[in-house]
Amino acid sequence: MRINPFFPVFAVLVGVVVYAYYAPEDRPEKGLTTTPKEYMELVQKNRAERVKKERQKEQAEAPR
Repeated sequence: MRINPFFPVFAVLVGVVVYAYYAPEDRPEKGLTTTPKEYMELVQKNRAERVKKERQKEQAEAPR
């Protein structure tokens, strides 16, 4: 008996849709759907966090 290719393709498609719906609990912060002002704020916030982590790392590595 030969399987119609529609059924496996349909099952995979349904699985992908269900995974995409339930997988992300928190939306990632990206600039794709933001206004220019929100994007600039996001960039500034990420830069400030990165600089803060770098300073903490430097302080932890500095000899006492």
